[in-house]
Amino acid sequence: MADHVTVLCRLPSGIRLELHDLPSLSERAQASAPIMAPPQARASITLNGIRQDPHYHPLENRLLGRAGRTNVPTDFWKAWLEQNKTSSLVTQKLVFAETTAARADNAMNELAKERTGLEGAEHTSLVEGVTPLHSAA
Repeated sequence: MADHVTVLCRLPSGIRLELHDLPSLSERAQASAPIMAPPQARASITLNGIRQDPHYHPLENRLLGRAGRTNVPTDFWKAWLEQNKTSSLVTQKLVFAETTAARADNAMNELAKERTGLEGAEHTSLVEGVTPLHSAA
């Protein structure tokens, strides 16, 4: 098994994945007095978002069919996936992993027309009198 996987992130700016000590979080939740300090992650990795995709251009701002790619240690990915298997990030394939770059390309080709809900409005759907920033007036 490879020691790294390619994690694809379909969020525009990426996201920080954190691993937490679950027994410690459970103790915090059951404490008689609220603990106001945020829990400390035992490990974290920041994923590249769509804006780091080499085909992304800010002028056209096309997000559909693009994803940021980050090499992540396999052990970290498996542990994070186990802790977050019911998260909408996982269930809606906003964040997912492939073992090779070729498999990542194939996965993105399959998802090329699947909207995430994070894409901007199409300029054809704008109300009358509003023009896109990059169009000639």
